[in-house]
Formats: sequence, structure tokens, C-alpha cells
Amino acid sequence: MFRQERYFKGKWLFIMFVFCLLTACSSQGDGKTENLALIKRTNPEPMDIINGMDEKGLISKVKETVANEDTIYDVIVVKNGQKIIVAYKVKHLKRFNMKKIEKTVTGNLEKQFPEYDFIVSSDYKIFLESVRLNELLKEKNVPEKKAKKKFKEIEGLQNDLT
Repeated sequence: MFRQERYFKGKWLFIMFVFCLLTACSSQGDGKTENLALIKRTNPEPMDIINGMDEKGLISKVKETVANEDTIYDVIVVKNGQKIIVAYKVKHLKRFNMKKIEKTVTGNLEKQFPEYDFIVSSDYKIFLESVRLNELLKEKNVPEKKAKKKFKEIEGLQNDLT
């Protein structure tokens, strides 16, 4: 009987030690736990590679159209001429319908803006690369050639996924 109590006590102490270790590793230096990037909302401004900010409001309308979907919680839109990259994050419990959501979003965009070619994706890597391109475009004196090259890379990522 005494051996069993010792065994369970040792096991209990080991579990508590691992739990404390894991919770200590999950916090930053300030004591706050890090927010997951998949859950965190970034809400970046829509950008045009050639003109910079959205002058005509077209890209904002594209972003609004996608953001109005109840299954989507974060959208980024980057325009290069007639091509527009639309990357978005889907709410966690709605991820089972990813194909249906992408088809709906693409259909809505093509119906409202038929003169543009859309690259629509819910892939997180494309979302991140689009955010990086957006940050690059916010900087002053960014060469248009560099921005277009980055846009082509994102476009290539989408083609690799399909």
C-alpha cells in the first residue's frame, strides 16, 4: 500500500512539473501569453502596387465585399494593374467549408468586378506574404520593379498550391 502511494505521489509531482514548465515557456518576458497569428486580426489597408494607396476606392470595395462574408474575419487586398490578390482568414469553426467559401468569394468578386482578374486564397502563407508586400508598399521610395517581383512571387505561390 505504501509503495502505491509513493508511486502516485511521484507521478503527480512529475505531471505538475511538466505543466509548470510548459506554462512558463508559453509566456513572453512581460508575462503576457503570445497571441496566435492565425487568430489575431491584422486588418491591413488595401494597396495598389503602382499608385500606392487606394485612390479610387476600388480596392476598398473589393475588401468590403469579401469582409462582408460571415465566415471571414480578416482580409488583405493588393492590386497590380488588372490583377488583384485577395487573401483572407476563415473563422475557425467554418474551416470545414473552405472550398465552398472560396468559390462563393470568387463568384461574388467576379460578378461585381468583371474587368479584373482575382487571385483568391485562404492559404495562410499567401496571407502572410501579402501582408509583407503591403508593409513594403507602405515604405517610401520602394521601386515598382521590386514590388511587382514580390507580387509575381505571391502569384506563383498560388499557382503552386493549385
